[in-house]
Amino acid sequence: MWFETLLWVVFAIVMSAISVTAVSVVIVASRENRIYSAEEKTWKRLAGSGVPVEAVVESVKRSEHELSRGGSQGQTVLAVEMSLKVFDGTGGSSLAVVRTLVDEALLPQFCIPGTRVHLLRDPADASRLAIDRTRTPLEIARAAG
Repeated sequence: MWFETLLWVVFAIVMSAISVTAVSVVIVASRENRIYSAEEKTWKRLAGSGVPVEAVVESVKRSEHELSRGGSQGQTVLAVEMSLKVFDGTGGSSLAVVRTLVDEALLPQFCIPGTRVHLLRDPADASRLAIDRTRTPLEIARAAG
C-alpha cells in the first residue's frame, strides 16, 4: 500500500515538472513570435506613408531560441536579427537592428555582409524601421496554379 502511494507521489511530481516545462516553452515561443512578427505589422502600417531608405547588412543572427514557424506561403520562416547600416539619403548613416522572419530559402542572401536591403522609415520616428517587402522580399511566393 505504501509503495503504491509512493508511486503516485513520484508520478505527480514528474507530471508537475513536465507541465511547468511545457508552459515555459509556450510562453517563450509566444514572446519570441510576437517580437519577430512585430516588424511585419510595422511594414503594413508604413506601406503607404513610410519613407523609403536603403541599408546594407552588417550581420545576421538567428533568434536566441532558434524560432521557426510556418510562413504565409506554406514554407518555413526563421526568426533573425539583422544588424543594418541605414543610409539617410544625405550621405549619413546609422546602425539599426531589425528583428524579422525570413523564408529559410532566402536567408543565405541576407547573410552576406554588404547585401542591400530596402526599408521603410516612419516619418514621425526615424528609429522605427521595417523591411520594404515590395523591394526586398522576405518570402518566396507560390506559383499561381
